[in-house]
Amino acid sequence: MMYENTTIFISGITAIFGLFGVFLFFKLILIWKNLDKNLLKARVFLAEGFLIKNIMIIFIVGLLIALHNFIEFLGMAYPEFYYGQVSSRFPSRLFAVTGLLAAVLLVDWLMYRWIKITGK
Repeated sequence: MMYENTTIFISGITAIFGLFGVFLFFKLILIWKNLDKNLLKARVFLAEGFLIKNIMIIFIVGLLIALHNFIEFLGMAYPEFYYGQVSSRFPSRLFAVTGLLAAVLLVDWLMYRWIKITGK
């Protein structure tokens, strides 16, 4: 398959950034325990557009995961489409893992922004 090596490479990068996300998650949990909640509320309120960006990112991540799952469903229901055996040669597996990578990167960035706004 033409896109197989690229798909494997992007899947590996996704796993690495997923592990980085786990690290950020635990760091955020440790910070959260010793955080002045009123100070955090003030920082979130004063950071221009912070909450709107959070909502948009969460929505986009949900869409990317839904798109990934839909392409995976197509792979089960129509394997000839999923593996690029139809005439269009659309790289659906590559598209699916790239969407998942984008979702993981957005979540990592969001957690980084939360850690940054806590000031720790």
